[in-house]
Amino acid sequence: MTSKGPNRREYITLLAIEPSDGTLTCEVQVSFERMQTVGRRSLGHAKECGYILPMILQGPTAIFEGLRRDEDEDRRGYGWRCYCGQPEQSYRPDGSSAPPYHGQVYLVFVNDERVAYNWRWEKADPDNPKLPLGHETRFRQRLL
Repeated sequence: MTSKGPNRREYITLLAIEPSDGTLTCEVQVSFERMQTVGRRSLGHAKECGYILPMILQGPTAIFEGLRRDEDEDRRGYGWRCYCGQPEQSYRPDGSSAPPYHGQVYLVFVNDERVAYNWRWEKADPDNPKLPLGHETRFRQRLL
């Protein structure tokens, strides 16, 4: 009996910054199922997935590796990296664009299989508004 793993057709592949050399050569996958789940929340969440998520992966202000908080971990695998950035805009629930949330950054969590499993707005560090609050203890190391 063979077990079937995820099919590449079940995912969309996005290019992301590879922190070791700064090139767009790291491939990150997002499952169609996850995109549909997020899209059912609101049109604004769907637009975040379609516009903000790729922007953060391709132009992060920081990339961290090694998650230390259980709530950051992926239930299906090990958390690996967190891409952090400041989007140019946010989206309201109706899908209309708005300025980015003041005092917040956008985080994209990627597991060790290079699958983006979570993304969201979080409070920024008041001393460095391009980084998430508590970044010094939340992650093992900063790669970028």
